[in-house]
Parts: sequence; C-alpha cells; structure tokens
Amino acid sequence: MVKILKNFLMFASIIAMYQLNPCNLVLADNVSPTSEVQTTSIQNASNTQSPQDGDNSSLVQNGAKSSTSQNVSGSYEKNMSENSISQSSSGSTTVENNFVTSASNVDEANDVSVNKTWRIQFNQPIVLSSAEENIKIVDKKTNKEVPINISLSENNFYVDISSSTSYDPDSEYSLSVGTGLMSAYNRTLKASFNMTFKTGSIITSINDISVSINQRDSYQLPDVVTANMSNGEKKSVSVTWDKHLGNLNIPGNYVYQGQVEGYDKKVNLNLIINASAETAPSSVTSTSAWIWQLQNEVDAYGGIDNLISKLKSLGIANVCIKYNEGERASGGGMNFREDFLKYVNNFKEAGFKVGTWGYNHFDDVEGEANIIVDALNNSDYYVFDPEDAVSGKTEQAEEICQIVRSKCPNAIIGYTTFPIASYHQDIPYSVFNKYCDFAAPQCYWGEMKWSVTACMDKMIQDYQYYGLDKPIYPLIQTYNVDYNDYETYAGYKFNSTGLWSFDELGSTCQDFLISEGDKLNS
Repeated sequence: MVKILKNFLMFASIIAMYQLNPCNLVLADNVSPTSEVQTTSIQNASNTQSPQDGDNSSLVQNGAKSSTSQNVSGSYEKNMSENSISQSSSGSTTVENNFVTSASNVDEANDVSVNKTWRIQFNQPIVLSSAEENIKIVDKKTNKEVPINISLSENNFYVDISSSTSYDPDSEYSLSVGTGLMSAYNRTLKASFNMTFKTGSIITSINDISVSINQRDSYQLPDVVTANMSNGEKKSVSVTWDKHLGNLNIPGNYVYQGQVEGYDKKVNLNLIINASAETAPSSVTSTSAWIWQLQNEVDAYGGIDNLISKLKSLGIANVCIKYNEGERASGGGMNFREDFLKYVNNFKEAGFKVGTWGYNHFDDVEGEANIIVDALNNSDYYVFDPEDAVSGKTEQAEEICQIVRSKCPNAIIGYTTFPIASYHQDIPYSVFNKYCDFAAPQCYWGEMKWSVTACMDKMIQDYQYYGLDKPIYPLIQTYNVDYNDYETYAGYKFNSTGLWSFDELGSTCQDFLISEGDKLNS
C-alpha cells in the first residue's frame, strides 16, 4: 500500500465494458485486465492510504494513443517532476516514490459500441450527486451534452456511465470528469480528465437469404452473412442459427432464423429442397381432393358431371378416393370399391389423375394386401392410411408392404397418418418409409388447435429426426380454419398438397383455391 505523507492521492481508471469486441486502451496494475484507461490526479491532503494493497499505479499503452498533458501548473507540475518512472520486469511502467503520474487526456478510443457503458474506478468512495454534476459526455458534432445515467457500485469506488439512449454510429464524443468531483472524504480531483471516443458503425440491415437445392444435394448453413453497415459499407459477420440443418433428403420449404451480435433483428434463411424427378411422380405432384364417400358427393352435386365441373372450377384435376376398409371393400353402409369403379372412367375421361386410399387394419394380412393390389390395378396410385387400428402391428405392416411391392413393383404408393411421429411411436412409420414413394402426413392444425407453423415445423422436425426421408405431400383440412392459414401453409412450398376432405369442403378453402390455389404446389 502506498502511503502519502504530504499529498492525498486520488486516482481513477476508466474501464470500457464493450458489448461488442473490446478495444483495449490502457491496462493498469491491480485492475481487471479488460479494456480500461487509468488516470491519476494529486491534491494536497493529510496522510491517506489507498484502499488497494500494493497500489503502485501504472500506465501502459495498449492499442490506442494516450498523451500526458504538459499544461499543468504550480505545485502539480512540480510534483510531476519529483517522480522517477521505471520499467518493471513485467513490462509495465511503474511510478516510484510517493507521487503518481497523471494522464489528463487520453486520445482516442475508436470503434466503440453504441451501447457501451464506461466504468471509472477511484481509490476513494465517490459522492453520487458530485459524480452527476461533474461527469459529462458531449456530442462533438453538436457540442451538446448527451443525457447519461450514472450509478455507483463496489462500495461507491466505481462509477458507471451510460447513455440514456444509444450513441449515434460513426460519431465522436468527449467524456470528461471535472475537478469538482468529490469523494466521501471531501477530497476533489486536482486536474480534470478528458477522453475522446468514436463510435463504430452499426448493422442497419441484413438481407434475407433464399437457397434452393435438389433433394440429396449437399449444403451447409453459412457461418457468416453479409451485413449492410451504417457507413455504407458491407461487412461479413458471424451468425448463429436457431437449429441445425436437417435431413436434406426430405423435400419441402425450411425456414431458419439466425442471430448476429449487435443486430436486434433475426436473419431469415429460406431453404427449399426440391424433390428429384425420380421421387416426384406426376400422378401425385398436384393438388388432390380426397373423397371419403364418393356416392354421397355425386348425389350432393346432382350427378358425376356436376361434381367433376365443381372440382375443375377449383383448379383440381386429381382425386384420391376411398377404396377399402381393412381387407373389406365396404363399411358404414358404403361399398367403396363398387362406387369407385362406377365413376373412375368419368374422371379419367375428364383428364383427372385418380388415386385410391384405404383405412388399414392389418388383421387379415393376405386379404388386405390383395384388395390394395386390386386398388392399384384400377387407379394411378394408392395411399395407406395406418392409424390407431395398426398400432403396434409392425410385422403385419412389413408383410403387407412386401406383398404389395412384389406384385406391383412400379406402382406409386404413399402413406398418410398422424403428423407428429414422436407422439405415435407405435405406428410403424419406418416400414412405410421403406416401401412407399411419398408421405402425406395429416396436418390438421385446426383440429389439433395448433398454429400452422407449430404443426408444420414439428412434423418436419420429427420426420427428420426419425429418418423419414420420402417426399412429403401434406394432407391439410378443408374446414374450420382461417384464410390466412392457407397462405401461411403455402409459404412452405411443398410440391403437392392433399385436401381432406372434399366431403367437408368449407367456403374459406374454396375461396383460397379460386384465388390462390396454385400456391399450394411449388
């Protein structure tokens, strides 16, 4: 500890607490080795001890210019001349004897954060009201004071100074500490302290990123993005994404959001994975209307021709019609197979693609496999619908899929089931992924009481996690959802979309199909 016999020693160090990369100005012994500037001043006083043991203060240049003012007068200049300064073994400049050098000006600190807080350390506790009166920050362009917040910490030995609002970028400011600054022991600074600092540029914007790749292409999320700076320049900055890159084998539209330090907005990256030609059969890459009870719909529209005309007016030329209930062709008073065969040629002659689907049970392996093969022989494609009835029937699913594939090796086959695979791990998703050409998860966000994005993002996340890598052609509900929901869904840009169901087609869905239906398929 330095003892002052004739003069009271009061020193201060300014510590730059950067929110961006630190700019080291001056480092002082016995002070935290972060960005800091130390200044000391001397005034006559009675014997006083520094609160820091071994406080031989030092001044070291590190990364920014500093200068010691020679325009000091009277006894202060004499005190300066009585000191001898030597180089310590560590490379720091150390003051010997009882007095300490003064750096009354430090010029200049560059590239300072617009949200930076300055910290000044003193060797005596400071009076807050005195600090508020004697510490100023001035905008050098306007010569006006900047509104600042001042607070004390560490038993009042530290003064923190921050602007009430952000500093302007690319601007110069002056921080000053006046001689009226008083300690709790009624001591004041002998010489004022001034420091000029210049704020750095800030990011004004980062453009959204759009990337389009083909299924199974290689791709990595970028580590850096290009930022538009306030000084008109462009700068490469590091970015951290909100999630890892998923499975590139699953076609669809994937949205990633990145965070850049010092930028309060999100960086948006839209990744479109296009289905490769061999996995995107034309039979299913269009909007399809799913029909549960065909004969009822024919009756409701006054005949098959009127039904076909209605579908065409909505821009639909693909229908997927129920064919079987388990191993049976009928159920609930409807003969699905018979009704399908009655009208399939009408659809074909009108230029429609005609698919079939069946609600699966897998109780009679051979019987159900046979009716599925029959459906494929009479339609352009078939879609399995394995739900609760096939829960835990992995072996039966494997058997039936093997039989169907062996008898129809070139057929287009898909599967539709619950969208959130992690919630239904007893459904043999992996078996259907193995044998089918596409997946049509039932994304009924309205019935789930989820938002569109929550439903779609979780579905995609689960499919990636479980390695379900076949093209995804979601099945979405046609009733009890808002128009904006369809717009949000369309933003995912899937190659194909199924509408469940035409039997329950609502007016909102019809309006969207008429106005923007082409957006449902990328």
